[in-house]
Amino acid sequence: MEAWRCLVVILGQPLVRIPATLRLFCHDCFIEGCDASIMIASPNGDAEKDYSDNLSLAGDGFDTVVKAKQAVEAQCPGVVSCADILALAARDVVVLEAGGPTCFANRLYSFSSSFPVDPSLDPDYAKKLMSACRLDVDPRISVYMDPQTPQTFDNAYYQNLVAGRGLFTSDEVLTNSASKPTVIDFANTPGNFNGAFITAMRNLGRVGVKTGNEGETRKDCAAFNHGDS
Repeated sequence: MEAWRCLVVILGQPLVRIPATLRLFCHDCFIEGCDASIMIASPNGDAEKDYSDNLSLAGDGFDTVVKAKQAVEAQCPGVVSCADILALAARDVVVLEAGGPTCFANRLYSFSSSFPVDPSLDPDYAKKLMSACRLDVDPRISVYMDPQTPQTFDNAYYQNLVAGRGLFTSDEVLTNSASKPTVIDFANTPGNFNGAFITAMRNLGRVGVKTGNEGETRKDCAAFNHGDS
């Protein structure tokens, strides 16, 4: 209960905390299972979090887990694991992530020699992005990936793809012939998307879970209890 209360407070802070925590959970589970090993820090820079694919993970996600762990340890030390807290936080994610403008600026100003603006972008959406993200824009400015319902976890992401409003090129490629039927299905049928997401998260959360003597309930999520690695 204390972990849940703490998460409610933390996740009610800057919007990036929630999607950052969800992404942290996914990256943790994909490598050696859901054991919060992504949280371990190494002075040599050779920990899981230092791998190239993990360098872009927002610090807000790590901070969420650390603060929740500290609150729980104050009430019931050595009981709730870091992996449990990370899974609990991911379960409560309800909004989509906002991203910085530099990652998609090429779609607005330098897509190709023939088309400065990506022709697959909806023209009105491209104009809105340009107004928010000029070439000289502060790179710290954030733009919603989902301009339709940015603070609600729903299927609007897929509706935006169908309408040519995918923010990144990696989003737009989902409308190719192989995956477009799924995109259209999720866009038109919220229940199908919700069901698929629930199933995917449930399956992911069961990957490599440590039980019994396989792991330890760390006091500090960033370090092993006995300093071994």
